[in-house]
Amino acid sequence: MEFAEIDNVQLEEGGVMFRYLLIQIERNGQTKDIVRGVNYQSYREGLEEKIVQAVERELRDRDFIEGGGVFKVDGGGSIALNPYQETVILFGSSQGYGVEQDRECVAKMLGVAYPEHTVSWFGVDDPKSKDLESGEDLSEEA
Repeated sequence: MEFAEIDNVQLEEGGVMFRYLLIQIERNGQTKDIVRGVNYQSYREGLEEKIVQAVERELRDRDFIEGGGVFKVDGGGSIALNPYQETVILFGSSQGYGVEQDRECVAKMLGVAYPEHTVSWFGVDDPKSKDLESGEDLSEEA
């Protein structure tokens, strides 16, 4: 199983408000960040635990963990995905894991996954919104 086979971003189908976690996977000295999110309305409690359990299942199904791979959660927050205005907004923090250290990295990953959307984010301590630049090359860092 190659790292390239694991999607950078997976959000549960049919939602507009998501709880997400940034997860770092590692095997044989290689690392990759992935974003996984679940719809707020599908679950009332335990959103983050459901994400962690789903990631563990995904990686076990791909024999990633059995092949010596590990993963850790590096924080998270919330995503508002508006399919009509084609916007993605990142905000808040994970209740159990805190905020990720580099929200811009997550924004770039979402920009690649949703290229037709404008991606912006709010820092936990910064009430100003930040936007990805139009035409910014997102493929190099994500």
